[in-house]
Amino acid sequence: MREEIPRNEDVIFDQQTAKVMNHLGNSMRRQVKPGWVIAWYLLALLGIAAWAYHLLGYISLPY
Repeated sequence: MREEIPRNEDVIFDQQTAKVMNHLGNSMRRQVKPGWVIAWYLLALLGIAAWAYHLLGYISLPY
């Protein structure tokens, strides 16, 4: 008959602490530069404006 050994909470805590301290399994968060966010919003605004002008018939966009 085989018995399982109960988990040792101290060992698990030490392993998890070591992972956090060594950044293993965790990816670093990166900051997005404000210029890229503004560029993305401007491109989205231009796309929506082009779609609206095409919908209203002011411009014709080739497909």
